[in-house]
This record gives sequence, structure tokens and C-alpha cells, in this order.
Amino acid sequence: MNPSPSEKVYDLAVLGGGIMGLACAFEAVCQGQRVAVLDPNPLGRKASWAAAGILVGRAGVVGSSPFREFYLRSLAEYPDWLKKIENESGMKTAFERGGDYQVFPLDNPDSLRSLEARESQLSREKSVDFSVRDAWPDFLKPHAHSGPVRVFHFPNEAYVNNRELLSTLETALRKRGVDLFPGRKPVHLSHAGGNQLEGDGWKLRTKNVLITAGAWSNDILKLLGWMAPIIPVKGQLASFPAFHAEKTMIHCQEKLYMIPRGKSIIAGSTTEPENWGENFDAFGDEKLRASLRDFFPNLKPEWSETWSGIRPRTRDRLPIMGWVDEKNGIAICAGHYKSGISLAPLAGKCMAELLSGKSPSLDLRPFHPLRKAGLKQIKLSPEI
Repeated sequence: MNPSPSEKVYDLAVLGGGIMGLACAFEAVCQGQRVAVLDPNPLGRKASWAAAGILVGRAGVVGSSPFREFYLRSLAEYPDWLKKIENESGMKTAFERGGDYQVFPLDNPDSLRSLEARESQLSREKSVDFSVRDAWPDFLKPHAHSGPVRVFHFPNEAYVNNRELLSTLETALRKRGVDLFPGRKPVHLSHAGGNQLEGDGWKLRTKNVLITAGAWSNDILKLLGWMAPIIPVKGQLASFPAFHAEKTMIHCQEKLYMIPRGKSIIAGSTTEPENWGENFDAFGDEKLRASLRDFFPNLKPEWSETWSGIRPRTRDRLPIMGWVDEKNGIAICAGHYKSGISLAPLAGKCMAELLSGKSPSLDLRPFHPLRKAGLKQIKLSPEI
């Protein structure tokens, strides 16, 4: 059982128990820091739980931007990072390098524009590990759209069971001695003698604070007089019984993905900016069914599970990672949008290095919280 938050003084309090918070906490404790993780909800039950676990790099060799370089480096670290977590926890997490087919209909102007963008990216990033054909793979032909298509096959793309990953990370943290406090929402943060967090009936003292609360990060930042340009984007997903036996992913243009999970297939996802609703609704149901009809008109799926999540997207589409107030020990790692699962290994390592006074393994300056499109100061409420 974890102690009361007021009984210990920590090196780091991580505020947010999703994939990014748990990854940062894991790297920090491995570097010898005393760590606590707090979340108003059960750990790992928001956007990280709702994801599909997609880890696709499109065979990129050279990142075409600082973000893509960070992304590709993080994907490259995944197998070793996952093995380390599994060894620490004694648990296994499903990870499959099943490849991916990406399909572009050739009779649709919107699809042709997406195809041109994909081909341009493959050229910029010197991608070589893929093939192209103008036909559906055989296992999909009985179900597929009958018009002309261009199909890219990326044989080494991977996916992870993100729900198992969250559980494995949580177990590894417990075994490492990290104190986990679900159901704890800070309502006050002061800098007297270090940082002191306060909530309903509890207090916690720590040297550094790391905000990893995803779309809800502004709930914490506003206690300090800051506001991040984070937009909530609802995504709705559903699973249905598998209609093929392959372990490969399928991406249809940029409108639909289908990811194997056990005996089911996950279909996703809607993209609904400024929507805080956390339920699966009629819009999501029809949107997913319509996308499936467009590409697989012969499929008549019956959902076995439906869910949704709120993803944090910044206005410039770049994550926010670094010091907000280094003097007072306040940092943030948020705004990873649809890439939180993919970026967790490298983001966790870089943030733990930064917080311990080391130089991050990869330059975080492009993602600095106080960049031009980053955080803005706001007036504190009178009670703060």
C-alpha cells in the first residue's frame, strides 16, 4: 500500500497517469529519482487506454522534420524499451510486427491528393522498405471496393496492445517503488520550500513537477498562471470479429484503420476537434460504418466493443516538452495528439534526463513549452 502523499518528499511528482506520465515516471525512477504519480482517475484510463496501439513509421530512414526525427527514433527504441519494462514487471505485452497495407483509391480526387502527399513523404525520408502494387492483397479482395487502387505494403510496421502496455508499466513502477495515487486531483500548487501540491484532504511535497495530463493539462497549468494551446479531439473506435486471419494492419487512405487484436479487429477513428464527450455515440457509429462501406462494401460488422478517447492536439501540431519554469521545477510533457503511444520511449527518456539535470538524448528545443506557438501566461484566480 502506498503511503499518504504528505508522508514523503519526492524528487518528482508526475501529474497524469496515461502512457506519457507512466513512461516518464519509469525512466525517472530508473535514473534513481524518488517518484510519485497522481491522477484524478484510475491510471491509464483516458486517451492512452482508448488508442489502437499503432506504431507506423512508413519505412522512414531520415526524419523530414524535427518531429519526424523524434518519432522515428522513438519507434526504433520500442523493442528494447518494451523488453526492459517486461523484465522489470515480470509481465508480457502483445507486440506484433505484422506489417501494414495502406490503400489509396485512384478514382477519388481527395484520395489522389493523399497519395501524392504519401509519395512525397516517402521520397523525403528516403524510405526503402516497402512495395507498391495496383491491386488489393488477395485476402481482402472478396470484401473490397471494386475500383482502381494503389496499395503500399510496409512489411515491418508494428502495433502494440496499449492496454496491456499500460498495465505492464504500472506493475513495473510499483515494483520499482514508485508511489501511485489514483483519484488525486491537485487544486493548489505553491513553491514555498520546493513545490507543494494540495488536494482534497492531502498534501505532497516534491522538488520537481511534471505535467503529463494530456487534454486536461490546462487544469493544472492554470493553477500556475499558464495556458497551453491544447485542443481536445475526440476519437471514437469500435471492434468487431475478425474477417481475415492475417496479423497485418490496414490503413485506407487516411480515413480508416483496422488493427488486429486477438480474435477481433479495431476500426477507427473519428476526428472531432473541440469535443469533450467521452461516450461512443450515433455519430461515431455511423462514421465508422460509412468508412467501412466505402472501402469494404461487403462487410456488415457487428460491434463487439465500442469506446472513445480525448486526444490532445496543439495548434501547431507539435508536442509540448520541456521546462515551463525551471527555477521552480515545473515541466510539461503533453500535446502528443495521436502519437503518444509511439513517442513514449524517447519522450520518457528525454524528459527524465532533463529533469535530472542532464542533456536530453535528442534536442527538445523544437517542442519547447514557451515557443511562439506555446504556452501563454494568464491571470491567476484570486483564490490561488
